[in-house]
Amino acid sequence: MSTSIRPPFRIIFRKWLFTLHGWLGLTLGLVLALMGLTGAAMSFQDEIQALLIKPAPLHTGQPALAPVALLERAAMAQPGRSIARAQIDSDPAVPARISFVDKTAQAKGRETYLFDQRDGRLLGPLPAAALFDTVERLHRWLAMPGNGKGPGRIITGSAAIALIVLGLGGLYLRWPSKPRDWRAWLTIPRGRTGRWWWRELHLLLGGVMMTVYLLSALTGLWWSFEWYRNGVQSLLGGERAEKVKAKGQPDFALGWQGFEKATSGHAYGRITLIVPEKGAALRFRALPQGARHNRADDAVVVDGATGKVLSADFYARRPAGERVMAGVFEIHRGAFFGMGGRIILFITSLSLPFFAVTGLWFWLARQRSKRKGRARRLANQAATDLASASS
Repeated sequence: MSTSIRPPFRIIFRKWLFTLHGWLGLTLGLVLALMGLTGAAMSFQDEIQALLIKPAPLHTGQPALAPVALLERAAMAQPGRSIARAQIDSDPAVPARISFVDKTAQAKGRETYLFDQRDGRLLGPLPAAALFDTVERLHRWLAMPGNGKGPGRIITGSAAIALIVLGLGGLYLRWPSKPRDWRAWLTIPRGRTGRWWWRELHLLLGGVMMTVYLLSALTGLWWSFEWYRNGVQSLLGGERAEKVKAKGQPDFALGWQGFEKATSGHAYGRITLIVPEKGAALRFRALPQGARHNRADDAVVVDGATGKVLSADFYARRPAGERVMAGVFEIHRGAFFGMGGRIILFITSLSLPFFAVTGLWFWLARQRSKRKGRARRLANQAATDLASASS
């Protein structure tokens, strides 16, 4: 009576995990590669656009216009359009970025233009705005119809989950027999050549970059699934901010007066005004001078019809959990950790296509090897049958 020997659970689990790793890489690897390339392209978007902006001729001794006066001149320069957003720097030599939406046409989206803060002159459109807008749409939802409400967001969210599984699963599959020996993690064994050398490099880089990929995926899910965002907010002790509404037509003068009243005594390096599509609730995001990152800003909401301050949320007074939630975007792109973090995220994002291409190569090589193995077994079986028949 023969008894079958069942392989240990560890072997079965590794085989299953290896299959899952390959399946996820094949189905979502190209999506992850695209997300990596587009994410890398946006890593230094601000610096690239700043370099493309032609410096405006200096007006010696001429101070910047008051923000309200600048907005009025900008509105006059774009008749038939309404201001949707304005970003004004404390340095008058830096052009203001003002975005407009069409009042009458059914064109969606907004166009951003540059204005000289000192005289309100239109300097032209924001360089490469359309390019980076397309890159962002590809990164967030593959530029598919429906934008954030379409299927693209589900696909990119699923790819982020796959990246988590690929990272953790790859770490388990690579776990060396001597994990405390740094050579086992950071060196390629001698004698590896050809495809096997590239396989070792795939494993080595995956292990080194896994922590960064986990950080990117876990923060990227914030925009993909509402249940995930709500769970993180509950975990960090934050409350979902209720949207403050105000009826009527906003008046920039009244709104700015309310903002200055709420932020009296604060010095800001940049102020961003966000105008709602409907209602009069003007939202101000003010970045203090010397802020750690772009999302370490104070948020003020003012009723633009009356000038009443509806809410004032200062970054310095927020609990640690709320600061983390406010900086999710900066964590996602590495800026939360300074320039070094941005460079690391840039490099790891550029590396995602490498894992997709090499993973596909390894899979094709295994399939070719399996076909050769089957053909060899069939040939051997045929030879055996022929020998048996002739004997």
